[in-house]
Amino acid sequence: MEALAGQPLHRLGSPAPVVLTPAYERLVRSAAEVASDGSAQVIMPWPATRMSPSAIVSLLSIGAICSAEPVEITIKNERSLSRNRADEVRAVVFPYARSTHAQARAVQVDRHGMGEVHFDHLKRYLDGVSDAAKDYHQVLARVRKLTGRATDGRDYAEFEHPILDEIVPHGPPRGERPSNSSVLWRTQSKTDIATHKRSGDADNPLKAAYYLYTIRAGDRLGAELRAITRAPDFLILDLSRNARDRLGWNWLKHAADMVGCMREVYPTAGILVLADDPWTYQTARFQLLGTKQPGRKAQVTPAVGHVVYSPTTGIVQDTNQPKPQFEGGARIEVDGFFGDVDRNIERLRGLAHRLSEMGDPGGAETARNMIATVRRSACLPGSIADLSRFLERESSTATANDRLATYRVAADVASLSDPRSLASQADAETKVTAETTGIMRSLERATPMSTLLAEAIQPALRSSSRSAFVFCSDMVAEFAADRLAAAHPRLTERLDNGIIRFGGARVLSTITAMSSSLRNQFKRAIVVAPTRSAILATLAEPWLPEQVVILADADTLAFAARDADRLAQEIDVAPLAVRLRAFAARATARVGEIGRHAVQLDSEMPTDDIEFPPGSVVDLSGGSRGERRLVEIIMNNGQRIIARASTGIVLRNDSAATTSFIERPASQVRKGEEVCVIGPGFVERARTLVNVRATAAAEIREYHLQVASRFDAIDGDSVNERLRVVVSLMGEPRVSIETARYWVDLDDELDKPLHDVVPHAPHDRETFMRFIGALGIGPKLAESFWLWAVVAQRSHRLRSGNVFHDAFRGILTDPHAALASNRDRSDDIRALRAMAEEHVATVAHTRSLEVT
Repeated sequence: MEALAGQPLHRLGSPAPVVLTPAYERLVRSAAEVASDGSAQVIMPWPATRMSPSAIVSLLSIGAICSAEPVEITIKNERSLSRNRADEVRAVVFPYARSTHAQARAVQVDRHGMGEVHFDHLKRYLDGVSDAAKDYHQVLARVRKLTGRATDGRDYAEFEHPILDEIVPHGPPRGERPSNSSVLWRTQSKTDIATHKRSGDADNPLKAAYYLYTIRAGDRLGAELRAITRAPDFLILDLSRNARDRLGWNWLKHAADMVGCMREVYPTAGILVLADDPWTYQTARFQLLGTKQPGRKAQVTPAVGHVVYSPTTGIVQDTNQPKPQFEGGARIEVDGFFGDVDRNIERLRGLAHRLSEMGDPGGAETARNMIATVRRSACLPGSIADLSRFLERESSTATANDRLATYRVAADVASLSDPRSLASQADAETKVTAETTGIMRSLERATPMSTLLAEAIQPALRSSSRSAFVFCSDMVAEFAADRLAAAHPRLTERLDNGIIRFGGARVLSTITAMSSSLRNQFKRAIVVAPTRSAILATLAEPWLPEQVVILADADTLAFAARDADRLAQEIDVAPLAVRLRAFAARATARVGEIGRHAVQLDSEMPTDDIEFPPGSVVDLSGGSRGERRLVEIIMNNGQRIIARASTGIVLRNDSAATTSFIERPASQVRKGEEVCVIGPGFVERARTLVNVRATAAAEIREYHLQVASRFDAIDGDSVNERLRVVVSLMGEPRVSIETARYWVDLDDELDKPLHDVVPHAPHDRETFMRFIGALGIGPKLAESFWLWAVVAQRSHRLRSGNVFHDAFRGILTDPHAALASNRDRSDDIRALRAMAEEHVATVAHTRSLEVT
């Protein structure tokens, strides 16, 4: 680890040196330990962060190579400094996915130190001996020559140093390897470093000294492992949330199969388990890797485990990063519901268990899908009928149908009720599927969460302090605001004034980033229908309002309380442990009060987290007004984009010197091309990443200054005379002088603090553009004001999806313009472009649609 610490690292495109986060320091250290002694360890960083097996193996390899002892050798009768042969590093990762490389592609390894160390190793081979290690050192020694100059003759900071992901080659033990899997795959494809000759042994899985073998979920484990001719040092068993999803509901069995197969084929190899959930962490230590002592009642000795507090997400952090100071969260309150909904869920869970025992995994999966649908529906802040009306009004028909499909059980009920299925036999006496249909009919009219939320909003409506309501997504937040505003007229005013804030999962992070004077005006946070992990992540926020109220179903509260108690025992952060224990005590008490059955939580697998899917349809057609012919672009991951033929679609362009994004009309997108899908999930993350609200507030101030100065310059002896001129210049349809007066009445807004400004502007684009044009503001500046001063402040972001698509499309496809006009936001814009890589999907096929 000392040798690794001596190798400078950088964020992609930044010259500033950075260091590893505590999470990755622990991950690399544990990888070294299990590789050397064949032991097993389980690691859980907290708060949960994405972990990259590629980064772990690359960092371990750098440490191994840099820690090799220096030695003097003779070259042509002269003494020269070289190094002893370094420990080789070969690892297996399961279950593998391409997305796990994303983090490692955002970190660069300084070329100077790396190049010199590999050149020292290369000197050992000047006597003519050659092997895979020589080829490896030969390639990486060349990074000393990197200057940032790409094949197009231009200089890029992204090519001054290699990225972490290209330090160690990767690929499956058998079959074709991807093009971006060799040593220096990125640097070789974009610079002239590839012109040198080499043997290629470093990239050959049969010969390589440093290699990451990738095995996907669904591969034949024994065949893949036996195809590895050079024994791996350790297995990285990824049990993070995304990896468990890849393995499916029965992920624990698949993980146990992999551990058993690894120990059979390579008994001396170590095992490193990556976990991001307290229950998974404990299960991996005891059930998956624990050692049972002799005797009938002997206890299980768990595998070594480490919970690492790492507040900075990602691989690296700034040098001398200050430790966060915990503030707030003194009062943690909990409320929830059980009732008929949860009793039905318990019976569905029993049906799924019986079907699994009867050998009907398909039927069991269908029953679990019904559980998810019922829980999701019960946790809506309004009835399903209310949601249907909201989506039909605020989005297109295609989007509404796509989202509402996740709140229907008819197809699952029909499948389980088929007389030919085992499910119909298992359900013959209990009639649980019929009961589920009745429960869903009741949720069409009202949900338990809507009642809880109606009570929780009352104090916020009366209080003079600010309150934040945290929902799982912006869409659900908008739905809640729409439904509650009808019953509480004051809510709309308080939302507009910022006294109450409704938002998605990242709203607390946005408030935390505010100035302390504004942040501390928020005295209450109500977290509505969170997942287990979201509850724990909320409690881990350094800043919280004084009062935190958590509203959830009984299952979520019960399992979250258990996880919070376990995490408090493991984590060495006293203020966080206090919060976790407070929540665990209150949640456990409330669960008992509302009647959830006492169960053995330690042995019971937690139910799936309640998810509100953002939908697979991205409708950019604008309702297809004025155009009958549309294009549907279907991705290989099931997502669909519906757009006009001329609508610009963002594609990844790998042919440029640096990976970039380009814009192309929807009608010209072809099968096999890679599209960045700017859907609801992208927009929610991007809004927080570039701090849209802060950007919008500054843009509103600039907009008001421009309007005020240009209005004052119009000929006229009075405000009314100047207003008549503006209204006349706007043309038809005519706007009243009183309406236009609001748009130019800006004295109070110019004196307000930046966070309190409210845009005085037309609400529809056509009128806004006519007003701006009458003042003499050009179209480009007008478009910028429309996007950032008007749309970005809207609470109805679902309705404004097309506009957000256009805004972020511009940042991705024209980054230089975005950077030029936002010099102080360059890091945010680069982070946005890096995030866009995670939302790239390959086009499966396209087709034309005609609107009827």
